This record gives sequence, structure tokens and C-alpha cells, in this order.
Amino acid sequence: MHTQIRMILSLALASLMIANPALAQSIDLSPVQNLLQGIVDTITGPLGIVIGTLALIGVFLSWLFGILDFRQALWVLVAIAGIAAAPTIVTAIWGA
Repeated sequence: MHTQIRMILSLALASLMIANPALAQSIDLSPVQNLLQGIVDTITGPLGIVIGTLALIGVFLSWLFGILDFRQALWVLVAIAGIAAAPTIVTAIWGA
């Protein structure tokens, strides 16, 4: 008796798992994609360039006045370069 119930439950679970990819493909994620693309465009566009420039000016002035050491200033430079290059790196890896 228990083996029949287990068999029926496993078949029901398998049929639900087979139906899930079809359900996932029918979801429209374009609003989320548009929001995320807008964020990427803002960070890597002209506003991002201005923010990065102001951050670099602040970091190098802090280094000049002895608030930061040179190693920390270079890490900020590497972080800004990584943020600016992220879309190019992702496109090179996955192709868009």
C-alpha cells in the first residue's frame, strides 16, 4: 500500500517539476530588466563619469593631505575602473 502511494506522489512531483520550466518561461521580466539596465546606464554613463571623477579628486586630495595612504588611494582607483569596465567584461564573457 505504501509503495503505491509513494509511486503516485513521485509521479505527481515529477509532473510538477516538468511543468515548471514552461511556467518560468512565461513570466515577463522586462520591467525588471529595464530598471536594472537603467541603473547600469546611469553608473556607466556621463553621470557615472562625473561621480568617478569627483571620487578620484576626493581620494587624491585625501592622499595629498595625508588622510589616506597611497595603497588605499590605488584600491579606490582599481574599484572605480572595475565598476566602469564591468559591462564590457560581462559582454565579453556572455555576449549580448
